Amino acid sequence: MANPEIESELDGIDRLSVCLYRLGLSLAALLLLCRGVSLLIGQDILAHGTWLTALMVGSGLCGFYLHIYDKRVRFLLQGFAWGGLMLAASGAPDPLVLGAALATLSGLAFKEQFCFAIPGIRLLPMLLPLLWLLEGLRLGWAAALVALVSGLLLILLSLAKWRMPLHFDIGDRSRYQL
Repeated sequence: MANPEIESELDGIDRLSVCLYRLGLSLAALLLLCRGVSLLIGQDILAHGTWLTALMVGSGLCGFYLHIYDKRVRFLLQGFAWGGLMLAASGAPDPLVLGAALATLSGLAFKEQFCFAIPGIRLLPMLLPLLWLLEGLRLGWAAALVALVSGLLLILLSLAKWRMPLHFDIGDRSRYQL
């Protein structure tokens, strides 16, 4: 988690990792919106497998480039991200891959609400598991609404993150647990 009042000097890798984290959030947000629209119109905008893999890549980028002080939380969220990508690569059932992607994004949204207090983000850790459940129950209309709301909230988070200086994501380097 970042301390915005502390401005650490950033090198090229720091800047790249913050931008990739933010890119992952943006990609995941757009893909959730895409899924919501697909479910509403009853036709895939992206093939389901492509959508799911892209969502896993977006959440994986966030997990890989996560800047958070607590190593246990970082380990857990990165574990969901790596695990989800390994599940996707091995052809695991879609609900497992979706669960890993949404668990990663839920954890990141939970973290971001403490770091930056962006309105509405507190709902995401509840909405994303609900989306997983609704997808599993094949309740398309309800899953569409939850995907759309979740995507819009992630868009708000992404926009807020892109407007922030990059050093906000890094914070105080001395507080990171290794």
